[in-house]
Amino acid sequence: MAETVKIGEEQKKRLERLLARLLIERDKKISFQEALSRAVDHALDDEGFVQKLAGTPSLEQDYAWQMLERPRRTGIKDLSEGIDRWLYGGT
Repeated sequence: MAETVKIGEEQKKRLERLLARLLIERDKKISFQEALSRAVDHALDDEGFVQKLAGTPSLEQDYAWQMLERPRRTGIKDLSEGIDRWLYGGT
């Protein structure tokens, strides 16, 4: 089912140049709609694109996650015991 979408003039020109290059260099004619559909599919499959779009770092790049993976040595064997005392002070 085809939908009508609006894209920027510059993006449209770039996509048209790509399609023209494919036709000249590889003798492969691809419709504008097919190229746009493939580009969207590729972008959605690319986790890096999704993260850039969301504006969030990947889990592996997140500082909090890195600290969970490599905890700081505190000298306490089991942090679950006395965690409140260690975090907030007291006896």
